[in-house]
Parts: sequence; C-alpha cells; structure tokens
Amino acid sequence: MAVRDKVRTIGHSGLEVLDVAVSRQCTVEIKEPRDTLTLSRRLNGVKLDVVDDANFTGLKFGQTIPWGSIRASGPEGLRISYRVRTGRDVTGAPEF
Repeated sequence: MAVRDKVRTIGHSGLEVLDVAVSRQCTVEIKEPRDTLTLSRRLNGVKLDVVDDANFTGLKFGQTIPWGSIRASGPEGLRISYRVRTGRDVTGAPEF
C-alpha cells in the first residue's frame, strides 16, 4: 500500500511510537542512527514484545487485530530517520 520515510525525535519519556497498525501488516526499518535504539512491539493491543534486531521489525496481519504498534526507545533528543512499509509493499526483509 505505501512506503513512507519519516523522521522523529525521542521525547523526554525515552519512547517514541513509530507506527500504529490497525488490521494491516507493516515493517519499520531504522535508517539512522543504526544499532543504537531498542525496538519493541505491542501485539494485539496487549502483549509487549522486545525485538532482537535494533534496526528492523514488522507486524503480521494477525498481530494487528485490533491494533499493533512499533516503538523505539533511546536517549532523549535523539533524531530517528526510518522507513515504514505497509500492506502489499511489505517485503519482510531489511533494505539498509
């Protein structure tokens, strides 16, 4: 459905929501800074899942009912550049 490049800055809480998916698959890949963040996912709106790869993660369709989210944690003020792929544009493999 879409490939979007986004930029966010981590706030004072140390967490930043990178994408919220409602009944659709998606992936998030960190472009910059690499290997410095911790990614986590909220599956089915309830379960928290910390991801092993600090640069890439995704949500399958079934994990986003009713919703799922991908969050990054890191130091306050850190600027994050990342790519979100949704729907049919999800490749399941990192690009960068």
